[in-house]
Amino acid sequence: MKKIIAIILLLILVCTFAFACKQDEVHVSLRFGSSDVISDAFDGLGVEWGTYEDTNKMVKGSWSRVLTAVEKLNPSLVRCMTNLDWFVTDFEDYGTMDLSDDTWNYNFNNKQMVNAANVLDYCQAKGIKVAFGVWNVIGNADPDKDIYGMIEGDVTADPRWAKMCADLMEYLVKIKGYTCIQWFVNTNEPNVIGSRGTSKNAYNTEEKWIQGVKNVRAALDGVGLQDLSIVGGDTTTLVASKTYLVKAADAVSDILDNYGVHLYVNNSSIDSGDYENSVRDLYFEVQKHDDALGTSKQMFIWEAGLLSGKKQETDCNELIMTYGYGLRMADYTIQSINAGINGIVYWDLDDAMHFMYTETGTNAKEWGMFSTLATAEIGKQEYRPWYHSSVLLTNVLRPGNVIYGASHLPGGVRALATVNADRTAGGVVVVNNSKTKISQDLILDEAIKTEGKLYVYLYSENTLKLDENGFVTPNYILDGSLNEKVTMEIPANTMMVVSTERI
Repeated sequence: MKKIIAIILLLILVCTFAFACKQDEVHVSLRFGSSDVISDAFDGLGVEWGTYEDTNKMVKGSWSRVLTAVEKLNPSLVRCMTNLDWFVTDFEDYGTMDLSDDTWNYNFNNKQMVNAANVLDYCQAKGIKVAFGVWNVIGNADPDKDIYGMIEGDVTADPRWAKMCADLMEYLVKIKGYTCIQWFVNTNEPNVIGSRGTSKNAYNTEEKWIQGVKNVRAALDGVGLQDLSIVGGDTTTLVASKTYLVKAADAVSDILDNYGVHLYVNNSSIDSGDYENSVRDLYFEVQKHDDALGTSKQMFIWEAGLLSGKKQETDCNELIMTYGYGLRMADYTIQSINAGINGIVYWDLDDAMHFMYTETGTNAKEWGMFSTLATAEIGKQEYRPWYHSSVLLTNVLRPGNVIYGASHLPGGVRALATVNADRTAGGVVVVNNSKTKISQDLILDEAIKTEGKLYVYLYSENTLKLDENGFVTPNYILDGSLNEKVTMEIPANTMMVVSTERI
């Protein structure tokens, strides 16, 4: 499968400033071969499309708009999270101190489950792989009240947590038939001390989380869900994730096939390329403790985003509306894949999924590709620039594709080549996250059976082209093939996607 693939990129670096100046040229030739294969079966890209907290707050008729947006995005992966106390009706009783008191009452007909079912129905129909899980240890109860005797101090290690999770997944997978759910997420970011929604004295340690994974694995097996995998970690930050995942690899590698992390990084780390080196270091460290990583097991980023522009008090990103956010997320994607990541889920789809209200009653938790909140400003309801850059990436870097990486590129320039398994489609992604225009010649020696058209997309504030419906359309269409020499230019701060298929 790993046939030699060649792309010769002639890169001419042009000195550009605010004013015209003398041009300098640098020629770089790159050849992609079998030694450059990053993945011979990529798992793809996706988006956080979680259970909406309250669909009544959405714009009337917005669900059809959400589905239209997801259809164009064409994700391969979806992370869908919920809260146990949305379905467990007797949480207010908080059980007893008797750990054998493990019978719960559920309401699987409320609006949260109806919404979750809408998401899962779509994923099931489209063959999208889903990681489904639970946000918080016991939901959004008041952390200042000492009413957590049932779970206090044990968090996910409490066996009753495992029982409730198994009951939920049995309902979704076995009763409702959502075989699209491939992984269970055993609580969000367990490394966050004083985990959200829990008592201020309750926290997860690596050991408690590992015990919880063992409990959940046994509980899932007990209801016949042996094929449902568990995301190992779902931790946040590079440093904390390394600690958790190394301990997980040592203790429960036999029941994990996916090492999951959340990575939010600063612009400077992306621009310099330091991010790629940091992720590669994390990957190799975990691989030392589980040599199946990279073959039968993979590492995914289950929440991907940027920290620069984050406003802590309202948990929003003030740069979410800029083209620079989309360009850096594309750069983030290439660097992640180059470092060994085999699947990426962007945070997130729609502002309406989660709320954090301002004093005026409007939602401040803005991270989405658009917003369907009725209270959102008109501009914020529209597709944001990084939705369009994501559409380009998710449609070119498809599951099952062979991915080829590049090295020794000029600063700020990153590139990938991709070909699908049956050699009927392929493409090239080049991010020019620099202040210099690039001219390139490219050739793809891997024979691709296409109709002889190349669809070229240029993503930047000055070049992005949208159709009458507000979706990306090619900047231009060429007659020819990636198997023949093609010369193109990429302006500064621009992503170019060349695809043998129209996106």
